[in-house]
Amino acid sequence: MQGIVKAIDGFNKVLRYVIAVLLAAMTVLIVYQVVARMLSSYLNLDIPRWTEELARYCMIWSVLIGTSLAVRYSALIGVEAIAERLPQNMQKLLRILVLVISMVFFVVLIIYGFEMLGHVGKQLSPGLKLPMTIPYASLPIGGLCMLINAIAVLIEVTTGKMNREFFKGAE
Repeated sequence: MQGIVKAIDGFNKVLRYVIAVLLAAMTVLIVYQVVARMLSSYLNLDIPRWTEELARYCMIWSVLIGTSLAVRYSALIGVEAIAERLPQNMQKLLRILVLVISMVFFVVLIIYGFEMLGHVGKQLSPGLKLPMTIPYASLPIGGLCMLINAIAVLIEVTTGKMNREFFKGAE
């Protein structure tokens, strides 16, 4: 079981680099958009509209991939007032129940995400003329990444070998 967790952690290393690239691209695009707007008022230039659209798609992808890392390292916001008042064995049972319910939601996200891809398959984005399947693919792929990471957390909770160090191995 620990081999599965190590493989998922290796996969998460790749996801960290993907998020870094997406955030860097989004930052460059937004700075470019702001500077171009300032200069356009002085130089009467036409601002490319695709930069805002691409920055938005980078944000959507980074949020969904980042959420999967937050699932893995228990970094999502949660109300634990009830759980803290329970005995240790009941806390573990409640955590497993919450993970299973979350995993059901992730499976629903994957299923309906793929269904959504079928509906937007022929549409093009207004600025970049990209197929809308590219931004909408973030739903099932993000859901799959969340499911994979929830499986790692479930393995750790059931075996009692918890690893919560978020930046471990990020060097």
